[in-house]
Amino acid sequence: MPFASLQDIKALEQVPFDQQVRASTAYELMAEQALRQPDTIAVSFMQTGAVDTPVEDVTYGQFLARVHQMAHLFHHIGVESHNAVSMLLPGTADTFAAMFAAHLVGRANPINFMLEPDHIAALLQAAQSRVLLVPDEGLLPGIIEKLPDILAKLDQPIAVYRVGGPVQGNIPALAEAIADMPTTRPVFWTPPAAQDLAALFHTGGTTSAPKLAGHTHGGILRHAWVMAQAWHGDPQDVFLNGLPPFHVGGGYAAGLMPLTRGARVIIATAAGMRNRDLIGNLWKHVERFRPTVLAMVPTSWGAALNTPVDGADVSSVRLCHAGGAAMPVEMAKTVERTLGCQIVEGWGMTELHGFGTMNPGLGECRIGSVGHRVPFVELCVAQVEQGRITRQCAPDEIGRLLVRGAQVFPGYLDPAHNQGAWVEPQENEIAPDWSIGGPWLDTGDLARMDAEEYVWLTGRAKDTIIRGGHNIDPLTIEEVLYTHPAVEVAAAVGQPDEYAGELPMAFVQLKTGASVDPETLRDFARDRIAERAALPAAIVVLETLPTTAVGKIFKPELRLLAAQRVISDRIAAALPDVPDVVVHCVMDARRGPLARVILPETVSLPDMEKVQSLLSLFRLRTH
Repeated sequence: MPFASLQDIKALEQVPFDQQVRASTAYELMAEQALRQPDTIAVSFMQTGAVDTPVEDVTYGQFLARVHQMAHLFHHIGVESHNAVSMLLPGTADTFAAMFAAHLVGRANPINFMLEPDHIAALLQAAQSRVLLVPDEGLLPGIIEKLPDILAKLDQPIAVYRVGGPVQGNIPALAEAIADMPTTRPVFWTPPAAQDLAALFHTGGTTSAPKLAGHTHGGILRHAWVMAQAWHGDPQDVFLNGLPPFHVGGGYAAGLMPLTRGARVIIATAAGMRNRDLIGNLWKHVERFRPTVLAMVPTSWGAALNTPVDGADVSSVRLCHAGGAAMPVEMAKTVERTLGCQIVEGWGMTELHGFGTMNPGLGECRIGSVGHRVPFVELCVAQVEQGRITRQCAPDEIGRLLVRGAQVFPGYLDPAHNQGAWVEPQENEIAPDWSIGGPWLDTGDLARMDAEEYVWLTGRAKDTIIRGGHNIDPLTIEEVLYTHPAVEVAAAVGQPDEYAGELPMAFVQLKTGASVDPETLRDFARDRIAERAALPAAIVVLETLPTTAVGKIFKPELRLLAAQRVISDRIAAALPDVPDVVVHCVMDARRGPLARVILPETVSLPDMEKVQSLLSLFRLRTH
């Protein structure tokens, strides 16, 4: 039963989950759909972002057969329940088939193909991978080039197969390897327990070694069911998926979930929403493919809205979703004006198998909120001290967002990564009958919950700007900048300051063809930011803001740019007669932020000491 309100969610929880869903895995739900409608298209792959792009269609019958063939191959190679099938793949029909197949024999392990070889090799080692799937150069260039470096760092055997492209090549083609494998369900498969691991998804890894989060069969199944209730997925739906499969949004919410409902998944090219041609032609693609669900991160929505609809028929879209980061209110309103349907925001994380909150698509969606908790997930906004809840926050009071329930992951594969991840409950807490109790997962997010239990994110705890002991929410700055007609993307961070510790500053990316002076933007913000301490000390215009592989704004890099800018200015002021000073700030995984300062060979010792003293004020070390 799709939910339209918190009352609907509570009604769903009156019946135990196991009585509502009779399957034990997401695979069983997908297989049931394939047997019911074998000739219906399951996955369509757009080869390019051009309006007339060729499309590869795979029916449900063909898809299920591939799943079984891959499972037989993986089993034949020697993949066991503790081994992983790793994938350096973009979204394709074979990517999702391999994920389901891995669930039947071991653990699926989709990996961000943009990671450095060292990190990829570390993930393969930790996951005990026996199979590695890589894309052909024609599907996604540059990945096969990394293979020698990756394989040289492994001390375990691994079978490598190529996906896409011709059968011939130095690396065996997956299509050829499975050609003679049975298309029937493997006789060696038995339904797993809910708590058995089905997948390993990594989190982090851009500035430090990534962590592997364990995903269970029960967690994946619950999330698929939850998203079907939230998005009202059914066989008539068409999902346009431009998110990468190594992210739970692209891998589960817009990938495996629709396939458990008999819906069609259109994969928007190997590059997804990073494909400029795709974004430039997005509304024409909507007219051609008639998607009913359109899900993107806010930065992708911003880029899409920069392209006029220009008469394209977008009436097929019934649900617009934004996740991955808070969506600016002005952007949400623009989506609704442009497409004529409300934006449905939600919040989730890798450690939750996906989404933990969602605005009710059939009910009241509050712009700026990420909605209610989803069924069978407990949420708590609380004050936390020394790893224990001291008290729950009052309505609209900001605190740590905590989550608990059977959809929460069991932990990271490396026990060391679990230290500090969990918070002990308050004594004598009151919990619903279906609660599993026990510790809460600290999400790292700050939030408030209003009187009607809508959740409002106020930022990441680590993103809070602390000016002289005063906490500043970056969203108060970003929301104002997004209302300027020239701004496409905005991000506020703290820049180091000798006296206040941090001062707020902002980076912006302008819309195509737009121009505005940074000081004009600062004047614009001054007139609209109510909190005087939150006025940015500076606003810097960048051609493109750095983003993660999923499309979220990558604030760690912006913080380094902010530090680099401030330190360069301070050194220039302290050493006015010393030319050609170069400053570069980097993040070291063990030592934290470091500053590399390159001085001319002729610089004096006293001037070098000035630089060292200056860096110590910012709590930075030389590199």
